[in-house]
Amino acid sequence: MNLEELRNFGLTEQQIMVREMARDFADKEIVPYIDACEREGCYPREIIAKLGPLGFLGCLIPEKYGGPGLDYVSYGVVCEEIARGDWLSASVISVQNSLVATSILNFGSSEALKKRYLEPMARGEMISSAALTEPNSGSDLASLATTATPTPGGYVLNGGKMFISHASHADVFFVLATLDRSLRHKGICAFIVERDSPGITCKPIPMHCLRRGNTAEVTFEDVLVPEENLLGKQGEGFKVVAAALDRGRFSVASRAVGHAQACVDVSLKYATERSQFGQVIGSFQMVQQMLADMISQTEAARLIVRRVGQLKDAGVERASFEASMGKLVAGDNCVKVATDAVQVFGGYGLAEEFPVGRYFQEAKVFQIIEGTNQLQRVLVAEYALGLRKY
Repeated sequence: MNLEELRNFGLTEQQIMVREMARDFADKEIVPYIDACEREGCYPREIIAKLGPLGFLGCLIPEKYGGPGLDYVSYGVVCEEIARGDWLSASVISVQNSLVATSILNFGSSEALKKRYLEPMARGEMISSAALTEPNSGSDLASLATTATPTPGGYVLNGGKMFISHASHADVFFVLATLDRSLRHKGICAFIVERDSPGITCKPIPMHCLRRGNTAEVTFEDVLVPEENLLGKQGEGFKVVAAALDRGRFSVASRAVGHAQACVDVSLKYATERSQFGQVIGSFQMVQQMLADMISQTEAARLIVRRVGQLKDAGVERASFEASMGKLVAGDNCVKVATDAVQVFGGYGLAEEFPVGRYFQEAKVFQIIEGTNQLQRVLVAEYALGLRKY
């Protein structure tokens, strides 16, 4: 069995077809253009627009609302293959499906609300963003300071969010706010908030990497949200976001596998082309050692992440333990593989001529987003010890 057959092992014919479609799109429509987008700090809106007709922006949206209704393994494959081409394009897919669309699907207040948002999301006509992180509240979501004040017909939001991906280009936000900070988890509410609502401002944050990503600070000043845009019941926002983060950590882990695979692919190619001391560097045992570790650990990460998708497809409502393990293993592996990829390239690993320097910078983000890997270690241990329940 060669590497390609190994990557397809356990997939159905339909899942392999989904993988081939996503891979072909990444190779033809993303890879040739994304380096220029990063250098220019240009959000790849044209690339993202092409994801809609393929159904990738609505992977988990049922056919009833215009989506393809993919299984979770197929969804993970899409995230992986698109991430192999571009961190950011895969992020749009991940946020839209794992955090926003499925939260609306599972906790939306009415059928009319679901149709209003899910149908254009499925077509790729509506892009969403998750406004969760705050300046003083990252992994500790229960300490958020954005307030939701009940008012006749809805709620008034006030506060600020930090490091929000796709903010200036989003049409809707998935927002967490608290009724009363002293209530901690029990005071949190989840909302769908339209981007053009009066009182919302977005301020891009200058970044060393992912300059094409439009990471921004989002401020809510007396933003009125209709009552029907509350997801779940009042005070159940933590329940909504906890379920979303299970899916989110699965898709982030899938993306980390794809990002690592990109590092493996370019390193293998370079090791057969670059010569030193009269032979290609791939013939040197120390280079072979790095390549062997990169390949083996990426395959191991792929298998543990795919198991999360299989559990979800088997009907497991919450796979928090497994999703945290997947995010932890895949995120740490991605950073290690990206580091070794730069080492394989030597000085060229930091030159703009090759993408591995960009891969190296972007890999680090996988250890931070949707709960740091330090938090994932705590969660994995507490689930295993019985100190934390699903």
